[in-house]
Amino acid sequence: MKKIKIISAIVMLMFLLTQVLGCSGGQKAAPVEETIRIGTIFPLSGPSALNGQDTFDGADIARELFNDKGGINGKKVVYVSADAPDANAATQEADRLISKEKVPVILGTQSSSLAFAASAVAERNKVVYWEVEGIADNITSRNFKYVFRSTFSASNMGLQMVNFVKDVYAPKMGKTIQDLKIALVYEDGAFGSSTAKTIQDLSKELGFTFVKEASYSAKSNELNSLVIDLKAKKPDVLFAASYVNDAILLSRTSEELGFKPGIIIGTTAGHGTPDYVKAMGDKSNGVFAAGIPNAVNPDNMKPEQKDLYNELTKRYKAKRNKDISVNVLNGFNGAWILLSKVLPNAKEMTADNIRDVALNTTMAKGDTVLGYGVKFAGPDAPNSGQNVEAFAGVMQWQEGKLYTVFPEIIALKQPKF
Repeated sequence: MKKIKIISAIVMLMFLLTQVLGCSGGQKAAPVEETIRIGTIFPLSGPSALNGQDTFDGADIARELFNDKGGINGKKVVYVSADAPDANAATQEADRLISKEKVPVILGTQSSSLAFAASAVAERNKVVYWEVEGIADNITSRNFKYVFRSTFSASNMGLQMVNFVKDVYAPKMGKTIQDLKIALVYEDGAFGSSTAKTIQDLSKELGFTFVKEASYSAKSNELNSLVIDLKAKKPDVLFAASYVNDAILLSRTSEELGFKPGIIIGTTAGHGTPDYVKAMGDKSNGVFAAGIPNAVNPDNMKPEQKDLYNELTKRYKAKRNKDISVNVLNGFNGAWILLSKVLPNAKEMTADNIRDVALNTTMAKGDTVLGYGVKFAGPDAPNSGQNVEAFAGVMQWQEGKLYTVFPEIIALKQPKF
């Protein structure tokens, strides 16, 4: 009996020790997980660092605001951040975040080339990749199952260029889009060619034809022959998919040779850049550029989104002492969708749970600060993971400033013709 009592006492002592020390080996038990860790990849150094930092700042403010509202069941979200100045770094950092940091989801990147590289690593490892700004079509055209894009695609940019002409410009001229003389020029790289293909496909669908179609190298030193031919065609509309240097060259050559179409609709990669207006001065006024809206109209927002927008503006001003940019908006918007609508509804913080919730997440038009809704294309769709409710904007240079003019839900000004 005495032996039994001794054994019982030893067992009780061991039990008490495990309660105090956390395990029988005398090591302190791992604390209950108090945070939810998400990987991020942005170009925080190198040639894209300015835009990359802005996009990350927007995403980080979304995280701060979300945590201030209570996080996920009281758990705070923390970012495990990586710098990727180029595609090789994006690949390496995605691998590190997955293999060493064990994150179930990676948020990025601002750049299409970085997103294309990093998302392939995530897909291979069955980790969710959440792109907030890179718009190249090929990011969501690979039948990947774990890649999601909250913003619009390059194809949608071409669609908005056509929609603006069809729904705004043609009626203003008392015509239909089929009545207009339309020309299309584009740089012959992946960006220009993919944008042009969208417009070409829409021309067949809507029944309008081109008086001139032409590609050129973005590295061209002169575009005289192209502009001379365009001038002879006298188009009402010139669609131009350009980068900034060739957009400037095209406009300067047009000015020198006296070519002036009814309207020019370029893209934010070329005709919508600060370098373009710096080079062209007052000649930029009236030119349109489609792409990521450089600003949106908070007065058109629903109350909840207006509150978010105002809080984002206030916090970014305090952080950087400047106004928010389009990159900040995209970073915030994409991160906010993930943080507020997807992660809280996941049963567990695993990639498969997050993926399942994302595929079933819907938001109505106007329920985001960028005006669009949310619905991701399913895994069997040709654009799997694409937010099919996202849309590009059309901006116009007016008095030396770029204003969003289309669609109406985000417009700051009326277009001038």
